Amino acid sequence: MKLSKRNACAIGSVLLPLTMAASGAAQATPPPRAAVPGAAASSLTCATAHGPFRVSGTEVVGAGGKVYIPYGITVPGLANAAYQNYTALDDAKIRATATDWCANTVRLQVGQANLVGTSGSSYSSAFMSAIKAEVSLAESYQLVVVLNAQTETVGNQPAPTHATAAFWKDLAGVYGHDPQVVFDAFNEPRVMTGGACGTAKDWQFWQKGGTYRGTSYLGMQALVTDVRDDGAANLLWVEGPCYAGTLGKAGSHLITGDPLVYAIHHPAGSAPHTSAEWYGDFGFLINKKIAPVVDGEWTNYASSTNSECWADAPTAVPNYLNYLQSHGVGMTGYQLAKGLLIQSGNLDDPTHIYTSGTNKWRCANGLDEGAGNQILNWYKRQNGG
Repeated sequence: MKLSKRNACAIGSVLLPLTMAASGAAQATPPPRAAVPGAAASSLTCATAHGPFRVSGTEVVGAGGKVYIPYGITVPGLANAAYQNYTALDDAKIRATATDWCANTVRLQVGQANLVGTSGSSYSSAFMSAIKAEVSLAESYQLVVVLNAQTETVGNQPAPTHATAAFWKDLAGVYGHDPQVVFDAFNEPRVMTGGACGTAKDWQFWQKGGTYRGTSYLGMQALVTDVRDDGAANLLWVEGPCYAGTLGKAGSHLITGDPLVYAIHHPAGSAPHTSAEWYGDFGFLINKKIAPVVDGEWTNYASSTNSECWADAPTAVPNYLNYLQSHGVGMTGYQLAKGLLIQSGNLDDPTHIYTSGTNKWRCANGLDEGAGNQILNWYKRQNGG
């Protein structure tokens, strides 16, 4: 998601003082993946997933032949230029993802330019150390870790470049054979060649690359090929064009380089939101047995922005979660910040969609309402014992 649109940096800075104490706890020996607070351990033990991962039809299969469906949270601190200000908060969010939210996956948005610069010609050992620290913490909680190349906050590159290839080359050298790490190739490709979203020309540019407003961009196929040439065996997530809001033409623009999953973000459309709409955006890839899919970034919260707030959320959100479940599609929610997935400074205090009273659900800014509670309970049901 566009971090600037959500003002995620400001949200994070507000929450930071509230979580510093929790973040200072010892990291060497995390608690076991036990019960979600308020639930009996015997009835709800959070599950874990383990790689290496491979693709079998429209499923991702991990160690022991177990199907892996991600249920997780996106954590964006490393996407900021001043990432040092967010590491303590990120640590707290990683812990909450594993324990309070009963998730099996955490998705770390990582600033591409923080590691290799905007041209891809530099290297920050300090930033790599910050990446390693967060991955290590997440893996100590037995989470699958998705590393995502993020450029919206730093660099603002709308599509992959040679700097993106350099970014993944450096990360492949560290995590290219880590069975618990997934590579999310590029966050929300957003070149719209004709002004409208999702045209055939957009999809061709997404797949094959080209020059846009004087800058040369890699196609998604070239980027995936580069990652494989770097020796990375990781499961790859590949997001569609137009801020990853649709995969509607992916079937005729397939990327080679398995194991690979197609990722959608925040499918929009107008109310009523229906299964027919979701089928056209991504469900057809499952129904036609083309490829596996993940909702790589999603929530629904009170906002004036269409893709982030569905006017019919009280009915559409549970229907959407049921649709994902019936198709074997997982998600990572965005993010543990006030007004999005949580309604206070507490990382285990989910937002709610209210259907009555003064704050009855509507798409307006500043209500601190959202689908957090429904996502949390869905994770418990799907990822619990």
